[in-house]
Amino acid sequence: MLMLPLSGCILDMEFKGELVGTFEIDSLGTGTTNVNDTIISIELINSSVNQIQFNDDTGNQDGSNHFRFRIVRDIYNDTIGPSFECRIQTQSPSDCLIVESVDDGIWEIGEIITLQENDVDICSSGCQIQLTILNGDIITEEEENLQYLGQKAIGGSPIRHTTNFGMGQ
Repeated sequence: MLMLPLSGCILDMEFKGELVGTFEIDSLGTGTTNVNDTIISIELINSSVNQIQFNDDTGNQDGSNHFRFRIVRDIYNDTIGPSFECRIQTQSPSDCLIVESVDDGIWEIGEIITLQENDVDICSSGCQIQLTILNGDIITEEEENLQYLGQKAIGGSPIRHTTNFGMGQ
């Protein structure tokens, strides 16, 4: 199965965030019935933010340099499938784990991080995944200074606040 990253947004409303950095896809995962599959590995290319830190989803780290990583499975015909918050091991991860190449809670330029299943089967066969990395609430966009990281533009296409890609089987 061919795996190509796609840019896009499934929401029809205008997005109000500011692009503060870009990443590129290092590798895409393969869906199996295991509960620890790699979903995607991404490398931070640049950032205008001091440090990219990982949000623990408690509200204590709302906004600023703390970014939330959310994946949504099976985005077809403008419908939204189940969503999963991704967190590092020390921040009580749920279904999705962020694995750092340097285990310090900070995503630095040139560092590759991997999002993987954490004791749950997010994708057991080929599926579409949407990745969003924001420093505020992903659903409501409630944040005074909403900032996001986007996938590096390919072929002059615009950088968006979501990245869509397919996991093979």
